[in-house]
Amino acid sequence: MGMQDNGCPMALEGMGPILPYYLKKIMQINLQTGDTLGLTYIICFLSILTLIVLCFLAALILKARSHAPENRFMAILLLAEGYRVMASWYNAYPFSSDMLPVMEYYRVGWYFCSLLCLFMYLSTVSFYPSKRLDFMAKDKIRNNLWWALPVITAVLITALVSSSGGVVEAFGGNYHIECRSVDEDVILTSTPGSPPIIAGCVDTEETFPYSWFVPGSSSAGKFLLLAPPLSAIIAAFLMRSAWHRFDEEDGMDDQANEARSLFIGFAGKATIKGIMVMSIVYMTARFGDFNLADLASIDGELLPIYLYCLYGFMLSILLTGMFEGFMFSYAILKNDILGIDEQLRRSMSWGVFVFTGAVCILVVAELLEGIIPYGGVASALVVGVPLTVMRKPIYNTINILVVILMPEAFTKDEQSYIEAYSMVMDDGILTENERKLLTLQAKNLGLDETRVEYLEAWYAESLGGSREEE
Repeated sequence: MGMQDNGCPMALEGMGPILPYYLKKIMQINLQTGDTLGLTYIICFLSILTLIVLCFLAALILKARSHAPENRFMAILLLAEGYRVMASWYNAYPFSSDMLPVMEYYRVGWYFCSLLCLFMYLSTVSFYPSKRLDFMAKDKIRNNLWWALPVITAVLITALVSSSGGVVEAFGGNYHIECRSVDEDVILTSTPGSPPIIAGCVDTEETFPYSWFVPGSSSAGKFLLLAPPLSAIIAAFLMRSAWHRFDEEDGMDDQANEARSLFIGFAGKATIKGIMVMSIVYMTARFGDFNLADLASIDGELLPIYLYCLYGFMLSILLTGMFEGFMFSYAILKNDILGIDEQLRRSMSWGVFVFTGAVCILVVAELLEGIIPYGGVASALVVGVPLTVMRKPIYNTINILVVILMPEAFTKDEQSYIEAYSMVMDDGILTENERKLLTLQAKNLGLDETRVEYLEAWYAESLGGSREEE
């Protein structure tokens, strides 16, 4: 495989057009045999989608209050998370070994973002401090965190690479594996200085040709892989303390709600990633430093366990990245942008719905594989048709849970208007004089026409929901 004259990567010899190739690999997913390249492609595409969502949320946060230090801080954090979720973008296409230098530079950026996220998780206490950490809320600290932490992180990463003797020595080697046909040996290419590894091809004839990249690891690399979930646990406890502090103080309702949202985001990340980190620890204890370069050598009965742990960990990166992105954005934006809390709730609900559906299809496909022909197509029908037919009740159920996590937030003035509106609407009729009184009330409370319409629509919707429950 090489490069075309226009700089675009050429397809593997015998691969054919790229879209049918993707479809073929996705249809061939089989955890029992180790043929998981199609699953890798799915995760790569989902990671790119997650990156786009997180970048969009970061842009919204900056647009709301571009000069506010907390908005700048949170935007930088989401951008760093967006970079981290693209953990295996280099396997989104069967690139040639010419991509190894690009992959090397990307990994430096990935470890930079991992260390930056560690620092930023712990530094959220500057904006939502507990009583014992009030000193972190000083303007000299909180106003400069958004640029100081990236600078400190860059200095530390540069020092690590320099003291280690290079990128490979600091973070591990980089490898490209190419499998052309069942009759040819595997072609292994590595970045200069990478430790030698054994590579092998899945010897199922219909899987050829294919290629993929395998990143190595170092002690520092393993630490930076596991450190963010551990720091998320600490950050969750700090936000819980701040949440309860603000909840007990008068006039701090907004801060309490924001700290609560950050707590949920960190707690969700810590829980999901914690479970998957335990699986990685199990993998290390069971298989040592085994990597994806030689799946064929793993005992057939143990291979599915290894792959479930590996791909579960990769999916958890996407899930937690998306979850904390919505929760953090909700905390920062709900009081700045009209109706943003409702928009975020709907987006998160649909995201959970689509993600759950995709996971269900993959699981059913795995269960049906080997039982009936074209298990992937059958799983899409078995899961997709019921999801389509039952999408409304399923979505509503998911939305109920999301509303609990991201409740509607109103100011005291808005709550006063809702109370007045509920009183005049007690009989279900709004007279001309009542409308005039409400207009005057809205003017006194500083509410514009657009916000009034939203509040009244929200009241009508909530009232309708209550009647349906009865």
